[in-house]
Amino acid sequence: SSTALLSSAVAEESLDGKATVEAKLDAKAGKATIVIKGKSDGIYVNEEFALKCSVKAKDGGKVDKAELKKEDAKYESVADKPGKAKSATLTVGADKGIEGECKVVICTTTACSSPQKVSYSSN
Repeated sequence: SSTALLSSAVAEESLDGKATVEAKLDAKAGKATIVIKGKSDGIYVNEEFALKCSVKAKDGGKVDKAELKKEDAKYESVADKPGKAKSATLTVGADKGIEGECKVVICTTTACSSPQKVSYSSN
């Protein structure tokens, strides 16, 4: 069993920093969109994990919510991989750019990372 432990530890290690979070403001629509995904093919967002994003307005703007949660996320599911998504998209009302960080778990087909925090900053 020690070899099994070893391989999962190695897999977990290699997922550090492999999540990306991008945020875009649509000023006309008055909302900002946050998209979380893996940095490359074969890295997925874990749908089971209670992901969280903190949201702060930039430049003295206003945001509808200071925190977005799993319930606020729309997952782009992968047909043959239950619980894994290509991306998670969250939307928040905002009149200026936003910044913050998201706490996520990402997975390959065989292993998942420990929760990691990824910072983002929109336009």
